Amino acid sequence: MDVYTQGKGHARKPIAKRAKKKNALIALIVQFSRSGIALPLALFAAATLIFGTLLWLLEGRNAGGSFQRPFDGLWWALVTIATVGYGDSYPLSDAGRAAAMLLMVSGLIITSLVSGTVASLFVERRIREGKGLQDIKIKGHTLLCGWNAHADTLLDAIEAEGTAHALILINSLHAEGFETIKAKHPELELRFVRGDYTQEAILRKGSIGQASNCILIPDSSGEFSETNADERTILAALAIKDLARDLRIRAGILKPESEQHLRRAGVEDIVIHGEFTGYLLSSSSGDGGLPDAARELMSAASPSRLRRAPMPSALIGKPFSEAAAWFLGNKKSVLVGLLAKEKPVTLEDILSNDSGAIDAFIKRKFEEAAIDISEGLGQAGRVRLAPDPNYLIGSSDVAFVVGGDA
Repeated sequence: MDVYTQGKGHARKPIAKRAKKKNALIALIVQFSRSGIALPLALFAAATLIFGTLLWLLEGRNAGGSFQRPFDGLWWALVTIATVGYGDSYPLSDAGRAAAMLLMVSGLIITSLVSGTVASLFVERRIREGKGLQDIKIKGHTLLCGWNAHADTLLDAIEAEGTAHALILINSLHAEGFETIKAKHPELELRFVRGDYTQEAILRKGSIGQASNCILIPDSSGEFSETNADERTILAALAIKDLARDLRIRAGILKPESEQHLRRAGVEDIVIHGEFTGYLLSSSSGDGGLPDAARELMSAASPSRLRRAPMPSALIGKPFSEAAAWFLGNKKSVLVGLLAKEKPVTLEDILSNDSGAIDAFIKRKFEEAAIDISEGLGQAGRVRLAPDPNYLIGSSDVAFVVGGDA
């Protein structure tokens, strides 16, 4: 019964898609009519049609004239209003020339209206975008939700990596605050959306559906404080996963007890503020040096920082000890561990290896209902630091290295 119900749901999808496209078209028409450009363009089209038809009626009877067809009149009117003036068509009668003079004068006014309106729309868009009020249409970008006193160091790290693409900040700062941030990081392509990033409407302004990454940090911008920052981070993670389920989220939190809620929301990379402070301070007895070493590993400006690196295909299937020697010899870097990605569970993994009738029936029903049990699972990753020297490198493993060539 469930299979047929889902099948009917799939059959209704084309109707839903057509309705969605129709609503989008209506919304586009309404937006166009409210933009201010509709009236100048309507005047432009009306003048072209009226004067083009008028010149054809006045000049069409002249043998050998330039207006033998209605289209000739439209062509002449469009060229005249656009101030192109090819000179291939022109009226011969006094009435036709009088109409042409009227069109020339009105054409200047109409073209000025059109160009002025278009220019004002672009200026208004830039002003609204600078204030964080404009919808940003972009793909493959990173969203940075929230802002606090330490957020500049995050942008410094992204800037130091040198691989940053477009970055949209979503927070409650004012336009002046964003301009200050933008001036500090000229190498980054920064955009701004002002508002509460726990709200779906604000997230959509930042093109959440087309983003490639999302970073959530404790927010103290605007009227918000760090008192309930973790709660807002959890709400934002839930909203983001509802809008873009496959989007990878990285989150920073203040309280350790918030981690479990973010894990349930599907956030894999979580950093707890001050999590290692006690360890670093307690381990500094004697000769010390551990805090400085940690700072070298974690500083974006350090040449010895810990970073990810692709695993060469020639090392797949080779032991970890051989991979470590390769990185040291070829990249002058120390391989300290790797991120081992595991293959998600598929239907074939659950069913038996034989081709029995029951297995075939189950598989066919899953295909008919368009159910993919691995959908949304992605690839789970397990960090292995200093693994066994005999560990064999997998095809999807990613290296963690210290220092050396990028």
